[in-house]
Amino acid sequence: MNVSGVELEFDFYDADQLEVYERENKVLVDKIQNPDLYEGKSTADSLRFQCKIVNEFFDNVFGYGTAERLFHGKNNIKDHMEAFGIVTDAAMDSSEEFRAMAAKYSPNRAERRAEQKSQRHNTKSFQDFKGNPYVKGKQKNPYHGKSMNPVNQ
Repeated sequence: MNVSGVELEFDFYDADQLEVYERENKVLVDKIQNPDLYEGKSTADSLRFQCKIVNEFFDNVFGYGTAERLFHGKNNIKDHMEAFGIVTDAAMDSSEEFRAMAAKYSPNRAERRAEQKSQRHNTKSFQDFKGNPYVKGKQKNPYHGKSMNPVNQ
């Protein structure tokens, strides 16, 4: 994925990599949303603090030095949040893709297909039983159109 002009490799389908992403994402959210960590800080210091948290996220998820490659030592919160947004969007896209793939190959789908196949088979068997003259290898039903009650014959 391309983040701020830097190509970053990440596989959201790899359980080990995804585990690191999920852990670091939670750490980032917890720190940024903790009001106690901002106590006594100016607005500028708060922004630097948030940039530091995002830097730690990128270094922990993508490898040490990634934050420097992305942000060149600057503390621009807009750049940091946009870069973080690109990664979270990629994670969400892969999550949606995974759900679609899981639904396509889910056991419920296999059960539905087996049930549909069984219903088609049962319908064909019922038609054969009725004596359909067009079913290959079957004789015409001699009782077709006649009453089964000998009194009515």
